[in-house]
Amino acid sequence: MTRTASSKQPIGGSLARVSVATWVAVAVSILGLALRIEHAYTFDGLARGSDYVANVGGVYWMLEHWRPFDFTDEVEWSVKYQPPLWSAVAALVLKVTNSERAIAYGAVLGWAIRQFLLSRITRQMAPRHPWATVAALSVNAILPISVLTDGKVNPENYHTTLFTIATFFLWRAERQALTPSGVSYVTAGLFGLFAGLSILTKGTASVLLMVAAVVLVWQSQRILRRFGWVVARRRLAGQAATAIGVLCIVSGWWVAPNLQKYHHPFPHIWDTEGPEKEPILAQPFFYRRPLGWALPFEWKEYVRLPMNRNSSHPRPNYWATMVAGTWTDWYNRGFCRLPGGPSTTEAWGGWPVTYRCVRVYKELFWTGILLTVMALLSVAHTAHSYVESKGLRGSLVLPVVIVLGAAFPGLFALGYPYDNAAVLNPRYLLPISIPMAACLAVALAHLKKGSPGRMVAHVLAFGAIAVGGILVIYERFGA
Repeated sequence: MTRTASSKQPIGGSLARVSVATWVAVAVSILGLALRIEHAYTFDGLARGSDYVANVGGVYWMLEHWRPFDFTDEVEWSVKYQPPLWSAVAALVLKVTNSERAIAYGAVLGWAIRQFLLSRITRQMAPRHPWATVAALSVNAILPISVLTDGKVNPENYHTTLFTIATFFLWRAERQALTPSGVSYVTAGLFGLFAGLSILTKGTASVLLMVAAVVLVWQSQRILRRFGWVVARRRLAGQAATAIGVLCIVSGWWVAPNLQKYHHPFPHIWDTEGPEKEPILAQPFFYRRPLGWALPFEWKEYVRLPMNRNSSHPRPNYWATMVAGTWTDWYNRGFCRLPGGPSTTEAWGGWPVTYRCVRVYKELFWTGILLTVMALLSVAHTAHSYVESKGLRGSLVLPVVIVLGAAFPGLFALGYPYDNAAVLNPRYLLPISIPMAACLAVALAHLKKGSPGRMVAHVLAFGAIAVGGILVIYERFGA
């Protein structure tokens, strides 16, 4: 039997009904995937690797011993206090494939998962505004710190993916709490699972527990006021216990011994050394950083050269470091280490960095400042919308993840103010990049249709994203 013309119509009709915005979203996602695959395919270890020697050394140690490092001196100091999951997974990949590059390809897969989850979040929070989704996916596709991390042999990308999955299920739980049936036990269990896995990859995932606590308290008081104890217990109590139980099963075996032995759930190497080996730890806590460190000042040097020089020229301003690093890979230098004309060795560690790349960084920095300001305003708008609408619009999970995710590295750097160490590495903000992109989409979607402000915001956002994407591509492939 031959197909009739009418039997073919649904396929062609379905393609015809796909909106321009959807095609653009697919295109920018393919671009982001291609940039990261190319990075992994050409990854050359030490030349472009962020802490490559230390990380790979830990992987080979795990391949031999198959147990956590537990502060052994057989690996470098930056590795020996780390949770074991990434090293174990990387060691397993290395054992199966006999290829370090396969570990980098795993990071690319992680980015694709995050892009998919970002699409799910934005399409549900702004279902009638597909271009808002395009904006969020585009930012995530061309974000320099993401492009330059999600193609390396480095634990940050694996951690960011697990962190994002946990955030996604916490966001789903936030929305389910508004329904009569309450939070799904499956959602709660999956949050506990991925939060626990994220903790086993990097201690900064502990912010997820704080976010969950904030959201639980908020939802509890809201439901108690409207419906009473019985409904609150049915919608939240058992589900919260499920999440905690799964979390403890997944990560408790590693956290509990740390508490017993080091009196800290996620001990750092400096926690074990104390003021005898690190005299600065004996100084008063608030002496360690000037007030200006935490304020958005001291940007002049970053504008002139948005790249860290060396340990004798520290520029420890938190916000300038993080914004410059997110948009220019201020600390790790990434593609700037590749050949591309005359170079300078002013950058941290003496690696030759091309002047062309420095010029690109200066332009990316201004683009990044604009998009960062828009993203921060969007975070405030998303939280305000959630409170004002009593949970019907916006989100509480996403803004709180962002605030705590940004505060954690800052508090860490206050405690350990070593300007010649990576206490302010911009990679630490990568886990909050997906929530920030989602908040940007929410804010763009909520702008009044036809208003001048909506038009200006969309032009600025898409213009800056397009410029950023062109510069990132030129940084890598330009002559």
